[in-house]
Amino acid sequence: MQAWQRGRQAVKEMLERSADTGRRRMTGGLRCFFNTPAVKPPANRAFLERPIVIIAIFLALSLLVMWTADYPLGVWMKSFPTQLRGMAKWISSLGTGLLVLSFSGALLIFAILAPAHKLRKSMRTGADLIATAAAFVFLAVAGGGIVDSLAKNIIGRARPELLDTNGAFSFKPFAFQADFASFPSGHSATAGAMAMSLALVFPRLRPVFMPVGVLICLSRQWVGAHWASDTLMGWGVGVAFALWLAHAFARRRLLFTYDASGRLCPGEQYKAILAVLRAFIRRVPIIGKKAAPTVKSCPSQALEIRS
Repeated sequence: MQAWQRGRQAVKEMLERSADTGRRRMTGGLRCFFNTPAVKPPANRAFLERPIVIIAIFLALSLLVMWTADYPLGVWMKSFPTQLRGMAKWISSLGTGLLVLSFSGALLIFAILAPAHKLRKSMRTGADLIATAAAFVFLAVAGGGIVDSLAKNIIGRARPELLDTNGAFSFKPFAFQADFASFPSGHSATAGAMAMSLALVFPRLRPVFMPVGVLICLSRQWVGAHWASDTLMGWGVGVAFALWLAHAFARRRLLFTYDASGRLCPGEQYKAILAVLRAFIRRVPIIGKKAAPTVKSCPSQALEIRS
């Protein structure tokens, strides 16, 4: 009986300590993000990494496609092979972002609640960076979807399924109805935000993430849910939001920085993430003879928590 009570008390203390650690880490992260930016954007910032430029380019393209190609493509979508619609719907379902949101959210919670008081400084810095990366991906996907959802319900364009009754240029602003929420595409915005945010966090995998995002956009046309111009503009909104958030992180020295050419790139401490992952994969003890790879600490780049 006493052993059971001691175990219960130990679990209670562990949960309280984890809750306190999580609260401190969340407070520190929010404070760091909402602080005044410490770095100004470089004068030579990459042209195609400017959110306003992305929005302008895709708005122009979507208006051109809307005027010239939406109607014939809408008619063609009606004859899309029935045998392929199942595959197209499965690809389209990836555009909800549920998988990425669930994984990044779970990783964020795990990193926040990690027992920081038991970790070495280098390991703690790596855990903070993992939490920052997970928060960036989660906020990019969720934020891009929310912005697009608001925009498409305000614009109120009729979906392709209403082609016969409403035509290709029917608008009902502020309708807030699913049938009049076509431009820009929400799934495409989420796909764009997912692809760009993951490509920024994992630069070497960009050739994988970007084509998958484009494929999701195309699938929205194959299933007849959106016009081609809808998917173009949706992709632009998602990519622009992810880039805006990345610049916000870089200006606060969180996760990203700028290289000599003014392009966004992983920060100096990015290697700490790989060091932590290697340590966990190899099951290196937190306190032991074999030390995990160390990195130089930079309090302004990571969310340091004192415990």
